[in-house]
Amino acid sequence: MKNRIIAIAILVVATLAADQLTKVWARSSLKGQPAVEVVPGYLDLEYHENPGSAFGLLRNVPGARFILIGVAVVAIVVVWRMVAQVTHRRRTGDVAFALVVGGALGNVVDRIHIGRVVDFILMHFHRKYVWPAYNVADVALVVGVGLLILVLGRRQEGQARQSGAKGKGKKKKKKK
Repeated sequence: MKNRIIAIAILVVATLAADQLTKVWARSSLKGQPAVEVVPGYLDLEYHENPGSAFGLLRNVPGARFILIGVAVVAIVVVWRMVAQVTHRRRTGDVAFALVVGGALGNVVDRIHIGRVVDFILMHFHRKYVWPAYNVADVALVVGVGLLILVLGRRQEGQARQSGAKGKGKKKKKKK
């Protein structure tokens, strides 16, 4: 159990560090500058500050900063309770939890420090169809939630198989 917690903590810290270092870089290199094309027509680096949540939700809500910090803390507790129940594919569940926590903390640090979340990755299709800007914390959250869905889905499949096997018993073979 101790090694498990250490491994989770290391991944949380690594995720948080990657997020915060890239945001420091974005503030110093991209703020006030034109977008940097990474993949022409599809991917740019462009500085944005988001006072709301995903897709700019709660952008104009007074106290949204504190609401979103509270939501992050509740989400971390809920995800931990889910992961704690996982017995099948526990390592994947631990990675999922660490990515969710690291991503959530990365955005919480921004909300506490500057009152907004720094986003700088911008995907688009020739600037016609533009996905909202995001950051490394958002990527960690999405990957972590995706892994969590896979782990929990597999856990439910395993439970269904076990309960099905218990209820069937042995079948007698028919003689022809």
